[in-house]
Amino acid sequence: MIIRLKLLKISLMFLTIFCLEVMSKESLCDANIQIQILGSGGPELSDNRASSSYLVWINNQASILIDTGGGTALRFGQSKALWSNLHAVLFTHFHADHSSDFPALLKASWFGNRTTDLPIIGPYGNHTMPSTLEFISALYDKNNGAFKYLSDMVDTEQKSAYKIVARNLKDNEETQLIYQKDNMIVYAHQVKHGPIPAFAYIIKSCGKTIVFSGDTNGSGFETLKLARTNMFIAHNAIPENAGNTAKSLHMTPSQINHIAKHLNTKSLILSHRMNRTLGNESETLKFIKNQHFDKIVFANDLDIFTVN
Repeated sequence: MIIRLKLLKISLMFLTIFCLEVMSKESLCDANIQIQILGSGGPELSDNRASSSYLVWINNQASILIDTGGGTALRFGQSKALWSNLHAVLFTHFHADHSSDFPALLKASWFGNRTTDLPIIGPYGNHTMPSTLEFISALYDKNNGAFKYLSDMVDTEQKSAYKIVARNLKDNEETQLIYQKDNMIVYAHQVKHGPIPAFAYIIKSCGKTIVFSGDTNGSGFETLKLARTNMFIAHNAIPENAGNTAKSLHMTPSQINHIAKHLNTKSLILSHRMNRTLGNESETLKFIKNQHFDKIVFANDLDIFTVN
C-alpha cells in the first residue's frame, strides 16, 4: 500500500510538471496572426479585382501564400511581403484564376534573397486537371516546360539559390496534416468543386484556427470537425438563385451560412466576389444570419484582418 501511494504521488508530481510545461508553452505562444486578401475576385476582367490569393501573416512576416490567381504578383509587391519569409505555397486547385501568376512570382524571386527550399503543395490530378507535380513540371521541366529557362528552380543538377519542392495531396476524405513548424500547423481537407480536385486549408497557431474554403460547392465540410474557427474565409461567387452548373462549383449564401455555423465560426470573411454577387451584398446577407457570427465582412483586395 505504501509503495502504491508513493508511486501515485510520483505520478501526480510528473503529471503536474507536464501540465505546467504545456500551460507555460501555451502562454508563451501569443502570435499576432493576420490574413491579407491579395485577390478578392474571380476570373472576370471587369470586376477590378485580382483573382484569388491570400497571405497568412504571423508576427508581421508573410508565412503562407494560398493560391496565385491573376494579379497576385502585383498585390504581393504592394503588400510588402517578402518571398524569402514564406514557409509554403498552397494551391486549392489549378483553375487559372487560382494559379496563373505563379510563374511571375517565381521569376520575381530571382531578385530576392531566398536561400531555403520552398514547399509547393496542392491537389492530386485527374483527367481534367494536372497534379501539383505535373503543374510544376509543365511549367519548369528543363526539356518541355513552358518556362524551361527557369528549370534551375526545380532541377537538382543545376545551381540555384533555392529550389521549389512540389508535393501532391492525397485523394481521400481524411484531413491531412501537411506542414508543421514552430507554433503553426497546416491541414488540407478535400472538398468538391465540380470535377476538379480541390482542397480547403486549415491553419492552426497559438490556439487560433483559420479555414480557407477555396472554391467548393460545400460538399466535404460535413466531415470536418472543429471545436472553434476564429476566421472562415469563404468564397461568395454565386447568388442564392444560381443555376445548377454554378451550384455544382460554388456555395450559395445559405450554404456558406450552414458551413460557417458547422465550423463554429467567429469571423466570416466573404471573398472571390464576382459580378453576379458584387452589388448584391444585401441579398447575400438575407441568407447569412448575423446573429451567428461576431463579424461578417465582404473582402476587397489588400484588406488585412486580425485573427482574434
